[in-house]
Amino acid sequence: MPERPPYEVAHLSEIPHTPTDAEAHGLAIPGEWKQIRHHFGIREFSANAFVATEGGQEIVHEHSERANDDPTRPGDEELYLVASGRARVRLDDEELEAGPGTLVFVGEPRVVRSFTALEAGTTILTFGTNPGVEFVVSRFEQDVSPPPRWDRGEPARREEGRT
Repeated sequence: MPERPPYEVAHLSEIPHTPTDAEAHGLAIPGEWKQIRHHFGIREFSANAFVATEGGQEIVHEHSERANDDPTRPGDEELYLVASGRARVRLDDEELEAGPGTLVFVGEPRVVRSFTALEAGTTILTFGTNPGVEFVVSRFEQDVSPPPRWDRGEPARREEGRT
């Protein structure tokens, strides 16, 4: 396997969609899920794109966060960017409509959030990390990800017990 390059440039359309199966993995993601973190081999934060194939899809499923490595610690801070289209955003009991260029930062991990596409082609970019905590890839992501494209030069860590 080749070594990781010092940098890469890619268009979102070049990052393959990762299919999910609710029966096999317990979660099916509607639309297209593009694993930006996996594509580039990012080690310190999560990065994904969710693309609606039709309006009405909850492309960022309803969830709150918890720590990747120690459930007694706070969970991820997450930043969402509406790259294209329009989405209905739920943040706890509040709902708002967000269009292209809208940034939504969720600094409190317990906030329940979701993004529902209001039209096909709506694309949400997501970035998250657990401040001060080592990033660990979830079991779900490990299970559904294709093999890495190159050697990152370090052993892969796998989170135990979390899907």
